[in-house]
Amino acid sequence: MKKLFLLLHIVYAVSYCQPFHKQIFTQTYIVPGDSLSTIFFLYRVPYQNLVFQKNENQYTAQLRLYLEVTDTNSKFVDREIKDWNIRTNLFEETSSSEIFAEGMIKIELANGSYNILPIVTDKNSRELKLENVRIDVSDKKYREPLIVDAKKIRCDGQDFLRLTNYENSLPFGSEPCDFIIPVSDISEEEIFVTVISGIDTVYYGKVITSFVSNLDFFECDGKILLSERNEGIKTRNYVLPGISNKLQEGTFTIVIDENKDANFKKDVFWYDKPVSLRNPEEAVKAIKNIENEDVVDSLLSQGEELIYKALVGYWKKIDPTPETEYNELMAEFYTRVDYTLKNFGSITGVKGVESDRGKIFVKFGKPNKIERSSNLQGKVVETWIYDKLQRKFVFVDKDGTGEFSLESS
Repeated sequence: MKKLFLLLHIVYAVSYCQPFHKQIFTQTYIVPGDSLSTIFFLYRVPYQNLVFQKNENQYTAQLRLYLEVTDTNSKFVDREIKDWNIRTNLFEETSSSEIFAEGMIKIELANGSYNILPIVTDKNSRELKLENVRIDVSDKKYREPLIVDAKKIRCDGQDFLRLTNYENSLPFGSEPCDFIIPVSDISEEEIFVTVISGIDTVYYGKVITSFVSNLDFFECDGKILLSERNEGIKTRNYVLPGISNKLQEGTFTIVIDENKDANFKKDVFWYDKPVSLRNPEEAVKAIKNIENEDVVDSLLSQGEELIYKALVGYWKKIDPTPETEYNELMAEFYTRVDYTLKNFGSITGVKGVESDRGKIFVKFGKPNKIERSSNLQGKVVETWIYDKLQRKFVFVDKDGTGEFSLESS
């Protein structure tokens, strides 16, 4: 009954905590050419990792991306610098982890091995030196698969595929992504693809859908889109849709034509994973608000390495979208737990999720209205109103410690 009650009242796609994001995502992709190949160095920065300055009614951040290319003997080959201004009119966006600044630099190189040293400078703050990137420019039959958003983006009246651009990784979530697999032999009309996630084979079969073009990238409204250019070597680009939602967190492998030289390892990473879900033991303890103790004890007895897997299995039983690996119900529950830990703790040491307000928040989510007043004893009273449920919950801070006790509901 408790699980059914939770399922009926949780609202998906509501975020109340500050998700975690890497400072900057980078990705390098090589497009073959007749004599020189084009190397695209792509980058993606969450707004929350930039330092914005206010200028009249606008907020501005300034970045400089410096790339230095050397050969394997550390001999200088090329240098590229790009200055970049990011603007927004909304203060709230300056601290957003969901809005990104994206851009790219192009370098042309002959066949060979190279090192790329990238340095990003936030002109309002600091310099950020990234790890060296080693690239091998050569003639290959199978190119690195691209991860693109399944939903196309409109730019200048046309629809384009958008590069997902999380450092060539797949973001774990509800939004589907597709794979574009470039092959240099454009006479081939099909390839055989195997996709392995963990120990499970999630795809094993032919891929026929394709288009022939010389792949190119361009920037449009702060997004990196996939397009076609006239010059250069064309590839046949196979489209593999509908697989991303079947992939678990962790490493997955794309194997093309069962060729050991066409074995590409990538990661599925939950970038905005709730903080409370990153410690499996604490995540299990959090469900005692909706589950009885023997279920919690059973999950905790699985052993350190198996607890998270057991927890995922527990939530899978009440997954509203069981055909996908991402569980919206589980994500929403722990997003709410994060909010309680951040907002409802008290100086007495009671964790927010264990407080009366925390328990109600986990079950029902954010109230439509919160009213604060004082009672006859001068104690702070907080009333939560849920319009759809037609319910009120009244909490009182009896001892002035910030620990509100549920008085009526």
